[in-house]
Amino acid sequence: MNDACQRYLEDPEGHAEHLRECAECRALFDALGVSVEDRRPRLSVDELPLAPWEGATHRPWALVAAIAIAALTLSILFFIYAGTSPLSVLSAEMTRLQAMREIFRLTSDAVRTAPLVWQVTIGVLFVVVNTILVLLLRRAPRGIDA
Repeated sequence: MNDACQRYLEDPEGHAEHLRECAECRALFDALGVSVEDRRPRLSVDELPLAPWEGATHRPWALVAAIAIAALTLSILFFIYAGTSPLSVLSAEMTRLQAMREIFRLTSDAVRTAPLVWQVTIGVLFVVVNTILVLLLRRAPRGIDA
């Protein structure tokens, strides 16, 4: 088998004339029982229809807009029913976030000032828990994992 035969086997469409010229390759394919028609590509990628995500014209933009308007209307109705404003909810959430930030700051200060034994224990537990999680993610699934 020479370089021309190798190029044909790597790219049969690009070197289609090789099969007409090389008796060794024709004999090989005849021995395998593969006809010339079987070596042709059966499917052209250009003939396939577009997938839904390949073109914006295929997206149901009217449905997307209707769902967005319905969600906005529903949230406004919930705010009216609750008797509150979105700004008051936002300020309450910001206050809660500041409290969480203070808790994290105090926790990090406590860990920094903790004795070395506790720091090593926390580090070892961190490595152990993450190793368990990695092993669980790498295991083969058994049926439907819920």
